[in-house]
Amino acid sequence: MASHALDQRLFDQTAGIADKETAPSPTDGVQLISGWLNVIEGTKSTELIEEKLKELRSQLQFANPDTDRVRGLLLDLADHTELVSQGSAIEGPIVQKLEGLVDSIQKLAEQL
Repeated sequence: MASHALDQRLFDQTAGIADKETAPSPTDGVQLISGWLNVIEGTKSTELIEEKLKELRSQLQFANPDTDRVRGLLLDLADHTELVSQGSAIEGPIVQKLEGLVDSIQKLAEQL
């Protein structure tokens, strides 16, 4: 299980990438996705998110990623993350972090 410090770093990195005026490079995206996968892999409530992250990572590893597919995957990730944030097992500060993550993912999709 990843530490709280790692989790916070990933939230911060994701928000930082989304706040840039230009879309991040595919390499930046692959590295960030790998970090998130290390945190969520094997967690029952995030299986669908894990699947979408792996598909997004694969897309970003192509020489010319399909922009429409990447945008669609980001929007799917935002939707699934929002559902997780609304789950009954999630409370307190993590809900706000997940809501911020949803906003960041949506911003990334809009940049494409």
